[in-house]
Amino acid sequence: MPVSSRTRTLLTWLPATVLVLIIAGVVVASLAIQGSWWAQDRPAASDDQRASDGSSMLTDTGFDYVNVSGTFKVRIGEGGLSAAELGLPADGEKSAEFRRPVRAVVAAGDELYVLDDISGLTATSVDGELASITFVPDVTSNWSGALNYLRALGPDFGWDAAQLDPLTAQLGEFNRTGDGETFTAQIGPSEGGPARITGNIVFDRATGATPVTITFVPAD
Repeated sequence: MPVSSRTRTLLTWLPATVLVLIIAGVVVASLAIQGSWWAQDRPAASDDQRASDGSSMLTDTGFDYVNVSGTFKVRIGEGGLSAAELGLPADGEKSAEFRRPVRAVVAAGDELYVLDDISGLTATSVDGELASITFVPDVTSNWSGALNYLRALGPDFGWDAAQLDPLTAQLGEFNRTGDGETFTAQIGPSEGGPARITGNIVFDRATGATPVTITFVPAD
């Protein structure tokens, strides 16, 4: 069937028309994003994103603000807010995975503890109080890196370096025996401060991955 000159003209212009429509859509979407709360450099936190004492709300909206601001803040123990005031149930837990590594600042008594490059956390509540908060740092991928990371935190978190020294030999024994899939070690908890801080390290035999978690619990 022969194609008319008019049809050939339409076919010639069709790709350009589609391209124009795509570009227009991208421009509209870009303008919408630029005008949104997410695109602001440091947007002001709303009441459902930040608690009355400046702590981050332990809710989806609170974690949204952490993603934008890059900082998570919380006070545990004496002087801290109740679970309800932080958006938690009386007994339960809330977890978050951040869109980018953030800084975590934990206040306990007169102390401030800082952890950089945090990729996620889990907060638990018991009897209406914030009972613990566990951070997942995004800084390690192997055994030596994980061990060095924990060793660097030791002076600030009150850990005895001697706890770390025998772990590599214990890991070697674990690898020689071939018994079990993971090797787990605990550092701490720290004693004598306003918070009890524990480091946990897990070595996966199959992959060599060595995730680390840091848990803060109010001192008794």
